[in-house]
Amino acid sequence: DAARLTYLLQSIDSRQTVDLAVVASQGMDNPVYYVQMAHARIHGIARRAAEAGFERAPLADVDLSLLTHERELDVLRSLSELPETVVSACADRAPHRVTTWVRELAGAFHGFYHDCYVVGDGVSPELTQARLWLVESARVGLSVGLDLLGVSAPESL
Repeated sequence: DAARLTYLLQSIDSRQTVDLAVVASQGMDNPVYYVQMAHARIHGIARRAAEAGFERAPLADVDLSLLTHERELDVLRSLSELPETVVSACADRAPHRVTTWVRELAGAFHGFYHDCYVVGDGVSPELTQARLWLVESARVGLSVGLDLLGVSAPESL
């Protein structure tokens, strides 16, 4: 996973540079760890929500207009770019665009994770439901992007 994603970070037309110490590390500087950690955090949120008695309600019953926090909107914006990113990456044979998008979605999700509680005190059940759907959408986006790149999407790290 590390080698594949690292090489796909850059255009095939550019000179490839790889910092092996970063790639071997288990820190947020490692692009593979960074993206996979976002995916693992999503699964952690789902587990905590289930432990607290929350299951995602049917989407038709959820008020997504409650998603107004800047970090929520960052995740939504990033998700909205997936179709265009995949089309342009395929058309131009530029897989690094998908890699860049996956990193950007992971970054948006990490920001959301740090700034927005999904389940807990001060979060209404209605907002929890909207955020659970946002988290699920991010999971699907990361899973699709990582699958396109041939990189695993672990549920825990």
